[in-house]
Amino acid sequence: MLIKEPRNRAFLFGRAVLTVYIDQEKIIRLIEERHPKGIVVNAPGGLIRQTRDIIKGIEAQYGIPCYLIGDSCFGICDTADGEVEKLNADLALHIGHNAVVQEVGRFTHLIDAVDDVKFDSVIEKSIPLLSQYKRIGLATFSQHLHELEPSKREYEAAGFEVSLGKGNNLLLKSQTFGCDFSTIFSMSKEVDVLCYLGESEFHAVGVALATGKPTYLLDPYLDEVRDMNEEAEVRRKRSILSVYKALDANVFGVITGLKEGQKMLPRTRWISTRLEKHGKKVVQLAMRDITPDGLAPYRDIEAFVQTACPRISIDGFMFNKPVLSIPEADALVRLMEGREIGEYLERPKWIELTVGLLPMEVLR
Repeated sequence: MLIKEPRNRAFLFGRAVLTVYIDQEKIIRLIEERHPKGIVVNAPGGLIRQTRDIIKGIEAQYGIPCYLIGDSCFGICDTADGEVEKLNADLALHIGHNAVVQEVGRFTHLIDAVDDVKFDSVIEKSIPLLSQYKRIGLATFSQHLHELEPSKREYEAAGFEVSLGKGNNLLLKSQTFGCDFSTIFSMSKEVDVLCYLGESEFHAVGVALATGKPTYLLDPYLDEVRDMNEEAEVRRKRSILSVYKALDANVFGVITGLKEGQKMLPRTRWISTRLEKHGKKVVQLAMRDITPDGLAPYRDIEAFVQTACPRISIDGFMFNKPVLSIPEADALVRLMEGREIGEYLERPKWIELTVGLLPMEVLR
């Protein structure tokens, strides 16, 4: 019989760890309802220690073999559904990335992880810095969603007008992914500044780039308020430089991602067709992990476009050739067509194209 865990701690089958609570009750329910013969588990790097403790507990309590996927896991696009049958399993647990959907693919269930750290102190510290603004928008990622309403009340008590983004068919209200800002994009037009709850500069910089709004990160661990716009501007300028460098290329490698949520063949085909229409040679590639070492053998390719994950291009590795994301490919096509480059990063989702001005049959 498992000991009942406190709501604000990750009990992990007998041990409290940090301030993160992983939804152990859901894991137990899934196991007891489905009686799996094997379980595949994946989680982001920051939750690996807790996840390993959970696996030990499952194996000890139920005698079910568990397989922790050792590959990188950066988001809901990094599920391990395709590995389940290979490992003679029939259940997959994806830990740490929550969303409206609770199941992905045939086998994968999302397991929430909630951080019980409080934002009271850092919000109080932010109020003088935000005094030049009247209307505040709040955003965050999975682990801090429960802190949105308390934070909203604190700012309202200080005299600010506070807005939260509307949820949709994937994201909960004011939730963002690293490539999806759709819940806050419309709301951002109605506020003066955005405050991002959490310690993740990765997410906050994305919000600043996608909305074009002043954005502050409220880090409850360091008790710091950080202006993200300087970091965002560095990435924006680097991105523009990559697009203009790619404009001179004649041979492009167009990469389709092989991870579960990154196989975007229609986008790959569209971009390839546009490049070929403008006289470029296209080499089709498919990769799980897009890294400088992985691209090094393709010496004849002068620039790459990858449709797997926009963050690889925008703020990931330092490549020695242009490696464009979908928004950057949009900008490249605009230049090829003699149009202005525009603020191509300011969009609700970085995985969607906006260059679809001509039907595919015209481009064939």
